[in-house]
Amino acid sequence: MAKFKPVRPKAKRGPAPQGAVGCVILILLAMAGVMVFMYFVMRNANG
Repeated sequence: MAKFKPVRPKAKRGPAPQGAVGCVILILLAMAGVMVFMYFVMRNANG
């Protein structure tokens, strides 16, 4: 049987890792790309 250790409060976290900034930018660019794609789809839907 596994022995469970009591949960200890974690120390204060430092600043976010540098990779998080690139990830956020990538997500924002993906959202903008989807919006542009949907714009062209809806614009050409009435044709």
